[in-house]
Amino acid sequence: MTLWKKWVSANPVFRYHFWGQTKLMVRRPLWQVILLCVPFVAIYFWLVDQTVQYGLPSLSVGLECLVLWLVAPLMSHSLFAMEFEKATWDMLVLTRLTAGQIVMGKFLSRLALLMILAIVFAPLTLIGAFKDFQTLSPIGLLQWFAETQLVALSWAVLLTAFTLWLSYWLKRGMVAAAVAFAGQVFVLFILPVLWGLFMALFAMVGERHIDLFTFDAFGEGWLKYAWMFDFRFAIWSYNPALVVIWTFIFAAERGTEKPLLWGTWQGIVYLLLSALIIALLTRAVAKATRKPI
Repeated sequence: MTLWKKWVSANPVFRYHFWGQTKLMVRRPLWQVILLCVPFVAIYFWLVDQTVQYGLPSLSVGLECLVLWLVAPLMSHSLFAMEFEKATWDMLVLTRLTAGQIVMGKFLSRLALLMILAIVFAPLTLIGAFKDFQTLSPIGLLQWFAETQLVALSWAVLLTAFTLWLSYWLKRGMVAAAVAFAGQVFVLFILPVLWGLFMALFAMVGERHIDLFTFDAFGEGWLKYAWMFDFRFAIWSYNPALVVIWTFIFAAERGTEKPLLWGTWQGIVYLLLSALIIALLTRAVAKATRKPI
C-alpha cells in the first residue's frame, strides 16, 4: 500500500476531517449559507478590483499571511482534544488504523484546507506583483512569488503541526489554541523586539553600526552567503513575518543585495521542523496505543 493510499485515499480519518466536517459545517439552511458566504465573496472581489487598479502586492501577501497564520491553529487545536473531550479516543484506538494513519489523516486534512486558502489568495498576489514590480523580469517575479508563498505556507504548516502536538498532549482544545496563539505572538513580535534591544545595546558598546535592511549586520564577504548559520541574527532571519517583509524589499529595491537562498531556506527549515514534530507525535501515539506506525 502506497503512502498516498494509506494516509489519504484509503484513510477514514482523513475523509472524516476533510469531507465529513466540511459537510457538517455547510449542512445548514440555504439562507444561512448565503448569509455567511456573501460578505466574504463581496470582500474578495473588492480586493481583486483594488489589486487590479493599484497593485499593492504587500497588502495581498500580508492579508494571506494573517489569514493562514490565524486559521492554522484554529483548524488544529481540537483535532485530538475533541477525541478526549467527547470520549471517542478509545473507540478510535480500537480500530485497525495505525498510529500513522490517525496522525497523518488529521494533519493532512488541515494541510489540504491550507492549500485551498493559499490558492484563493494567489491571484491577488500575482496581479499585484505584475502591477507594481514592473522592473522585475517574469522569472524574478515568479521567484519572488514562490519564495513568499513557501514562507507563508510552510510557517502555517509548522503552526498546524505544533498545535496538533499540543492538542494531543494538553487534551484541551481551548488551552491548545491559547498556547499556540500566545507562542506565535511571542515568537513573531515580542522576541524580535527584545533581541533587537539587546543587539542595539551590544552595538553601542562595541561601536558597531547595524543596518538590518541592508544586511550589513551579517558581516562582509562569505558571511553574507552563510547567513543561515549566523545564530546572532537567527531570531530575525528565521522570523516568517520579517522574512516576507525583507523578500518584498529585495524585490522592490533591486539595488539591495539579496542573501543566498533567502526565503527558500527558511521554508525548508519550517517544513523540516514540521516533519520532526509529526514524527515525534506519531511515535508517541504508537507507544501509547501499542499500534504500529
